[in-house]
Amino acid sequence: MSDLLVLGLKLLFLALLWMFVLFAINVIRTDLFGRKVEASAVGALDAAGAVPTPSAPSKPRGRAARRLPTTLRLTAGAIAGASLPLGDTVLIGRGPDATIDLHDQYMSTRHAAITRTASGFVIEDFGSTNGTFVNERRITTPTPITPSDTIRIGRTTMILDA
Repeated sequence: MSDLLVLGLKLLFLALLWMFVLFAINVIRTDLFGRKVEASAVGALDAAGAVPTPSAPSKPRGRAARRLPTTLRLTAGAIAGASLPLGDTVLIGRGPDATIDLHDQYMSTRHAAITRTASGFVIEDFGSTNGTFVNERRITTPTPITPSDTIRIGRTTMILDA
């Protein structure tokens, strides 16, 4: 091979190596600091005082509809005081498909979900490292929750409200 071709291959290999290093650094930075949020979404959150939802919740029919809570209120954490209308399923996590992002470093990408059932609401932990707690007890199976229960994920505490 000519010396020019060997030099070109060395430079190409060096460029690919640096691209790999920069990609790895970007992944680590994203894991440490989270994803970027558009300024318009932050402005909407501050103005409304609540977490935006992708769709309107559906309402159950019958007598159970009058007794079921309608909102999830955050009582402690980074966005304490915010409330979220409860739909059929509320996904809690840091991922882009999450209904609510608590901005908590102790939360997984897909941490937990609150699901409406015929008898009320059930919270399920998706095997997160730091866990989901109901009344200061770590849950491992889908657990029914009521307005008198306190839910804690990382540093964030929340309750169901009517």
